[in-house]
Amino acid sequence: MAQKGFILCFLLPILLFFTTTIFAIPITQAYPGVFSPDPQIDVSSANIHGVIGYAINPFPANESDRNHYDSRKGKTIKYLIMHFTEENFTKTVNIFTNNSMVNPTSAHYVITQKEINNLDGGQVLRVVPENLRAWHAGTSAWGNDTSLNYVSIGIEHVNLGFNGNVSLPELNRTYFPYDPDEIKASGIISSGIVKQYGILPQHVIGHEDVQPTWKPDPGPLFPWGKLYKDYGVGAWLDDDEMTVDAIIKKYNPPRPFPQNLNRDVLLAMLYNYGWRSAGDDSRVILAFKKHFSANQYPAYCDEIIRLEDMFWAWALEAKYVTSTPTTVTPNTVPTVSGSTCADAVPDCLQYNLNECKNSIYKPMMCKYCKVSKF
Repeated sequence: MAQKGFILCFLLPILLFFTTTIFAIPITQAYPGVFSPDPQIDVSSANIHGVIGYAINPFPANESDRNHYDSRKGKTIKYLIMHFTEENFTKTVNIFTNNSMVNPTSAHYVITQKEINNLDGGQVLRVVPENLRAWHAGTSAWGNDTSLNYVSIGIEHVNLGFNGNVSLPELNRTYFPYDPDEIKASGIISSGIVKQYGILPQHVIGHEDVQPTWKPDPGPLFPWGKLYKDYGVGAWLDDDEMTVDAIIKKYNPPRPFPQNLNRDVLLAMLYNYGWRSAGDDSRVILAFKKHFSANQYPAYCDEIIRLEDMFWAWALEAKYVTSTPTTVTPNTVPTVSGSTCADAVPDCLQYNLNECKNSIYKPMMCKYCKVSKF
């Protein structure tokens, strides 16, 4: 019996090697017309959290520098980090597998967008096995964690990012939309990933969230709300959580809703949620806006602090950080005296009513204000 066990242990790695070799195909066959010249990459078919895709096979010893990954050193996976590539699929794969250790980079997955070379959107390629550390997040921090490559899975979405000089202000950029099939595939595999590893909603974040001083991805057009509503991935507010009263009733937050547009209070809430400044608080606010309060609205990704920003930061902190659910019915929100503003949130009239009227949320907080000038 012991002899049989020894033989099995000896033969199993050999069988796995030949099985992988037999079923491996060139990447040029998996993605016809996409790679020229041939990058000499073999891939195997893989079921990736419910999506049938391909996985890059490990490179041999004489090309070991093409394996852009290493050990997690026993660290537990607790984050899912989203990126955009700023390059097409072909160049992204070549970068992630180049035969050099000079500033190597990689991610666990690359998801395609539809391209002119007959490449369909929503195809998933695994570059790095999940049990290994990919090099995608760099010098990063969230909450009490740093060096997030050790504890995260990275997904690169093929997207050219934006037109505009990265050194210019955010409003000088024009972002490219995401391919719907790409987002569908991302939602499916992300759902599988967060379930498998028990990743918290507030730990599904963007590259800019963990490196706010100099990373722009995945940008303000990445559909965080869709991932949350359609696939149960990440943090967001439900439709019935879009008022102060609803948040108080549902989560009983210890922090009262801020009564002023206060930058320091906003930052305090963002840091409590998980952001870290790395020396530039304004970039933290911008990353937060792109992820939440101004998501899908790049024109509002600026330095102006608005009512929506205060509300989202406060509500996210209440829902995901300090939540103490209660069944106690909150006090009725008072009418603001000396006005025709009925059923208003407290101190509604202290805010700029024109901003409230023109809010991208039509509006979120002051929607109960019924003021004659509106």
